[in-house]
Amino acid sequence: MDSLLTISDAIDRVLERIARLSGWLFVVLVVVICWDILTRKVGFQIPGFGSTPIQELEWHLHGMLFMFWLGYAYIRNVHVRIDVFTGHLDARKQARLEVIGVFIFAVPYLLMATWFAYGFAETSFLQNERSDAPNGLSYRWIIKGCLFAGLLLLDAAVVSVLFRKLVVLFGSPQLVARAAASAAGGR
Repeated sequence: MDSLLTISDAIDRVLERIARLSGWLFVVLVVVICWDILTRKVGFQIPGFGSTPIQELEWHLHGMLFMFWLGYAYIRNVHVRIDVFTGHLDARKQARLEVIGVFIFAVPYLLMATWFAYGFAETSFLQNERSDAPNGLSYRWIIKGCLFAGLLLLDAAVVSVLFRKLVVLFGSPQLVARAAASAAGGR
C-alpha cells in the first residue's frame, strides 16, 4: 500500500508541475485576446495574420489550458461532482463509490477517448492538416496532439486517485491518514 501512495504522489507532482507550467498559457491567452480586441477596434491588423488566425489561436489556447489542467483538477478534487448524494457518506463509502465509478465510467471512457485522440492527432499530423479557413492557422495537429496529451494526463490522474482510494479502503490507519493528507494538498 505504501508503494501505491508513492506512485500516486509522484503522479501528482508531475501533474502539478505541468498544470503550473501550462498556467502561463493563460497570460498568453489574455495578450492574444487583448490584441484581437485592439486590432478590431483600431482597424489595424498584421498583413497575413488577421482576425481569423487570432481567434483560432484563442480557442487553441483555451483548449490547451483545459486539457493540461483537467488531470490536476481531478487529483485536487475540484472537478464537478454531485455531492448531494455522497456528501453525507463517510470517507470509506466515498472511496468505495469512487473506485466503482473509476472502473465503470472513467477507465472505459478514457481508454476509448485516449485511443481515438491518438488516431485523431496522428491523422492530422500525417495529412499536415490546417484550418478550413483560407487564412487560418496551419499545423492543426498541434491542438489535436494536446487533446491526446491532456487525456494521457487525465489517465494518470485517474490512476493516482484510484491508488489513493484503494489505500483508503485497504491500508493501515497511518497510510489512510497520509492518503487523505496528500489528497487534501497536505504534501
